Amino acid sequence: MATASPTSPRVDRAGRHIVQLGGQAVHVFRFAAPADLAYEYFCDVPAVFQLLPDALDIQPYGPNRYRLVVGATDGHGHTMAAIFDLLAIHAPGQSIRVVPDDSGPPARIPGLVFNGALSAEAVFFPERDGTAIEYTVDIAMDIPVPSVLRLMPQHFLQNLAERSMEHKMTQMITGFTNNITTDFHAWASGE
Repeated sequence: MATASPTSPRVDRAGRHIVQLGGQAVHVFRFAAPADLAYEYFCDVPAVFQLLPDALDIQPYGPNRYRLVVGATDGHGHTMAAIFDLLAIHAPGQSIRVVPDDSGPPARIPGLVFNGALSAEAVFFPERDGTAIEYTVDIAMDIPVPSVLRLMPQHFLQNLAERSMEHKMTQMITGFTNNITTDFHAWASGE
């Protein structure tokens, strides 16, 4: 399930016209593998997040700290990138939480770049035939509105942002689900 909640376009502290967006997705993975093996797989945070559709890069910048860069287009020929600085918190064998981190280095990426906040949690439940992993992702971001779009009515921009976010969240969770399922089975079998 993916949801998006936009607000009206506004101006941020730097004077940029922005649209605030947020969304959440929840998915339950079921693997015919013991919980400790599933947990070990998800501990490789960069490898897991690299499976997100449109993930351009994920690099560590400190112990359990990672920068995820996700690229997108706004449908009008404008390419943009969202930066998510993350801190991974491990509860061995039980859960892995990823929360926003404010200690990331300065971004040095050309183009329309903005920061976002991403939280995720994988909770592991042993089952008789394997393991269930409940995976929740929450995203919030202030997206700069390209100057060419600022002349459009606010309600139109809001609707456009809402539809785009819902589509992107659905695409990301569907692709992420398929990619993790395939990758986990290959990883677990040693391929």
